[in-house]
Amino acid sequence: MISYLATIGGQDVKRVVWNILSRMFTEEVAKTISWKGANGKRAFGDMSSKTLLYRAVRANGLCRTATDTDIQRYAIRWFNLAADRGAARKRLTNRSKQAEADD
Repeated sequence: MISYLATIGGQDVKRVVWNILSRMFTEEVAKTISWKGANGKRAFGDMSSKTLLYRAVRANGLCRTATDTDIQRYAIRWFNLAADRGAARKRLTNRSKQAEADD
């Protein structure tokens, strides 16, 4: 699994972390997770998936020197934005449907 996830590319550590997380979790699942488990969510910081993420990021050639702090910071942000990603996609879909209806 680490080898597979490590092949997921990105331009920098942030993009590699975000791309790997998007393969590990669906948007619906991501909405139920936070780093510390606040507000009744599951704590990613306590999951074995955290270790998988760290190892996969560092196994990517671009990110060998990524620190725990770097990976954690980007993972926290990715989970924080999970609800917005779903809403943004829904808005885009609705706009597309509206544009088609207007034509």
